[in-house]
Amino acid sequence: MERPTMVPSRKILYFSLRLMLFSLAIPHALRAQSYDQGPVFSLIEENDLVVNTDRHYTQGIKLSYLHADGFLPGWSSNLYDCLPDFGFTKKTGKFGYEIGQSIYTPANLHATELLKDDRPYAGWLYVGAILQRRGLNWLDRPFLESFQLEIGVVGPWALGKESQTWVHELRGFDLPRGWDNQLKNEPGIEFKYLRSARFSLLKRHPFDFDFIPFGGFSLGNVETTAQLGGQVRIGLNLPDDFGIQTIDSLATSSGGFSASQTNSHWGFYLFAGPEGKAVFYNVFLDGNLFRSSPSVEREFWVGDFKAGFAFVLAHIELGYTYVFRTPEWHGQTESDRFGSFFVKAKF
Repeated sequence: MERPTMVPSRKILYFSLRLMLFSLAIPHALRAQSYDQGPVFSLIEENDLVVNTDRHYTQGIKLSYLHADGFLPGWSSNLYDCLPDFGFTKKTGKFGYEIGQSIYTPANLHATELLKDDRPYAGWLYVGAILQRRGLNWLDRPFLESFQLEIGVVGPWALGKESQTWVHELRGFDLPRGWDNQLKNEPGIEFKYLRSARFSLLKRHPFDFDFIPFGGFSLGNVETTAQLGGQVRIGLNLPDDFGIQTIDSLATSSGGFSASQTNSHWGFYLFAGPEGKAVFYNVFLDGNLFRSSPSVEREFWVGDFKAGFAFVLAHIELGYTYVFRTPEWHGQTESDRFGSFFVKAKF
């Protein structure tokens, strides 16, 4: 089997920095941002079967709901007002919820014994709360600040074994046999923070071309990381949001329907971009924090490259993201790839 070309994550990070600096050095076309967006419901399903593999990060699903702009119930309104505004002017905010599950396995699903040179079996089942603030940054460009708190469980209670077995039975695949070696039950918490801006590089209605740099971090006993990246979008009538997100992104896709937008509510676009990640802790590689469990020696630098397409038709947006990921632990002989399908209903 031919090994795919590995892209060093340091080069991905370096490319992201150059792209962001380049975007600040050229003139930008103006594109209005709306502050009356309605609610948005998102569904993301990710699987590596689309690239004909069944290993490592093998499946994930997440559902999320964000209220309309300005709807900030209870404590979230106080938090929205109290948080300092460093380098931007806030205009509106959103509050939302999410629920999801992710499944990780070694490459060999037939072995019943512990595979010490491959990542362990693991499931992650969680719920979360989302707070987003939008406005203008110091360059007078659209700006997003996102806070997410995810709480859940790692281990058998995450139902990873049951979910993967059910899918394999449904599709007639061989059943995974090594789930007895999965991580132990352990509560998990992860706080995610992201800042992102949007630069319109060219606008000739209906043609749009923009660049969305972002940076942030995650903190907790699920993952502790620092991340930096960017995304380029080109197409017809780009949506008024901050790009496509995958399940493990630091933010959740927003961008509800806006009655004040004068441009058409249909469109098509392509997108692509790199992301670099410094990994300080990853429970799915390092193993349980509070209990003895299987583990592997993780890589500190991990890079992603994401590319895909999306269609927009009034209140519905759907599309596909291809993700290429550099090795995540020492001894991993092949980089990983998976597909991410998404649909957004905008109200």
